[in-house]
Amino acid sequence: MEDLGKIKETRVKLGLTQQQLAKAAGISQSLLAKIEAGKVEPSYRKAICIINALQNVKGQKERKAKDIMHVGVESVRLEDSLHEAVQKMRKKNISQLAVSDGKKIVGSISEQGIIRRISLGQDLSHAKVADALDEAFPVVLYDSPISSFLSLLQYYPAVLVSRQGEIVGIITKADILKAV
Repeated sequence: MEDLGKIKETRVKLGLTQQQLAKAAGISQSLLAKIEAGKVEPSYRKAICIINALQNVKGQKERKAKDIMHVGVESVRLEDSLHEAVQKMRKKNISQLAVSDGKKIVGSISEQGIIRRISLGQDLSHAKVADALDEAFPVVLYDSPISSFLSLLQYYPAVLVSRQGEIVGIITKADILKAV
């Protein structure tokens, strides 16, 4: 819940005038001015209306997955050689790939996962992608706000973006850094 003392700060960050916020909250601009100045304590109902209006505007202004994703997803097949996958990562200058089995994404491989396996002593010189398979990347919706999936990127190198049940893009940690 929004701190009532920060209404003005939040409104200004969102680029709203008092008139715009008052209209969105269904209150008068003069009442909002008094609340922001600390001259009046709003009723619970009015406070909720203001907070909801601010949250709605935040949701509308926040960038979405569709705004920062790479269209299309580079992938390899389970039966491809790991060498081919590494070559593809080098050529495309990327650090992870989705792994498919037909049209379905079944896992992922990453530089980090390959290096981890090498450090554990695994011989990957004749390995297939299936031998170095990690979990599939999580899938987020095309219109998801960035804040709704940001925490996933603390645990996964990428998220896939889905639109109407079809994977249409990918977002990596680097994409988030570019977006801020």
